[in-house]
Amino acid sequence: MSVRYNQNNSPLVKVVYSQVKVNGKIELVPLELYADGSLKRAA
Repeated sequence: MSVRYNQNNSPLVKVVYSQVKVNGKIELVPLELYADGSLKRAA
């Protein structure tokens, strides 16, 4: 498994899940947490 990097060349630390309310339902949205503290929505 290769390490993923963001635009700042920070390695991916882990994938976290954020709760988002959509149409009255709670959905979990995967976000990629990088070493520099930035978050990117996972594909």
